[in-house]
Amino acid sequence: MAVLQKIFPWTLFSIGLVLIVRDQLIAPFIILSFIASFGFWKVPSFDKKLLPAIGLMVLFCWYLIGLSFSDNLTYGWKDIESKLSFFLFPLILIMTYRSWDSRIVQLMKNGIIAGVLISMLLSFGRAFMCKINGGELCFRNNLFGFNMHATYLSVIYILSVFFVFERKWGFKREILLKIAFLLVALAGIYFMRSLSSFVATAVLIGGSFLWFVISNRKWTYLILIPLAVTVGVLTIKRLPAISGEINTTTAILKDYSKDPDSFIRRKVNWNESNTVRIVVWNFSLGIIANHPMGVGTGDVKDQLNAVYRKNGYTLFAENQLNTHNQFFQTGIALGIGGMIVLFLVILGPVFLTFRKPDPIIWVFVTLIFITCLFESYLERQAGIIFFSFVLVSLLANNLFLKEDNN
Repeated sequence: MAVLQKIFPWTLFSIGLVLIVRDQLIAPFIILSFIASFGFWKVPSFDKKLLPAIGLMVLFCWYLIGLSFSDNLTYGWKDIESKLSFFLFPLILIMTYRSWDSRIVQLMKNGIIAGVLISMLLSFGRAFMCKINGGELCFRNNLFGFNMHATYLSVIYILSVFFVFERKWGFKREILLKIAFLLVALAGIYFMRSLSSFVATAVLIGGSFLWFVISNRKWTYLILIPLAVTVGVLTIKRLPAISGEINTTTAILKDYSKDPDSFIRRKVNWNESNTVRIVVWNFSLGIIANHPMGVGTGDVKDQLNAVYRKNGYTLFAENQLNTHNQFFQTGIALGIGGMIVLFLVILGPVFLTFRKPDPIIWVFVTLIFITCLFESYLERQAGIIFFSFVLVSLLANNLFLKEDNN
């Protein structure tokens, strides 16, 4: 058991690192972490802050039940396999949280920071080499981010910035390190061009400023808001990737608001991302309305493809497009009840820490919630593992601090 206790904290470090650098190799590290966690297992005592983790396990069991009324069991079992982290990481938390300490949590964060540093080096290095060799699209989202879809990698970049800023590194002028990390991360996020990450970054910057003002009672700083907004607007106008996205989104929303039915009929051959989202969201709401109990874990893609083809969107069906919204994706599979459980799992940590807010938990919840509004974030291994792993670690950290303070 002593050996397992020494290994377990480092398995958390390795999960964060490997997930970012080469997520295809993550399975053995998760299995090793689960086995190593046995050295910390204790008879659990109930704490209400465990509820989000318990809810995640309930969601996994609901997906299992969803297999019973699915026709496409091949896809259903693949989905269950990919979502196994919904059960495994909460189980580790429930059985071990009474043995966690700050060193274990910090190793988890260090693993993510180390993974992001390597990802930055490889992403920027590859882009510069591409440029040197005469490439033209080297800094575009489909080429820039190393190893991972732009949205998933951007989410990790954003959270890693807060991990770096919250930590006391123990040397003079550490603020310079933090600012440098922030600037490189923001550049990476910009080049990856993820709509949800742009929105999340803007919300978190504004939220961080308000948090600083309120927690430090620096009320006079509020007069800086108009200046910050002005600078932000001017900066956005000079960044074509962001300003172009805003202008396109605004134009599409105006077009849609004039006549939604006509919009859906006219956009059959369009593949612009905002148009795709509006069309798919409309179809998704229709499926949920017709199947309030869900269509089953394995039949989500089949149902979507049937609706796409029925409405002439054969290209959507050929590309197997998901809902681009995790709440709708879960709603189609598990029904309205599943959507509610997912909503509570994601936002639960904020409700449970409302009296004594944990800034990192609030950042994490905000980031995941916004991402799930624009992407089916929990339908890929990278999103599933990252969400489950970080949620469990932050909950353990909060529970550990609570017990220490008592």
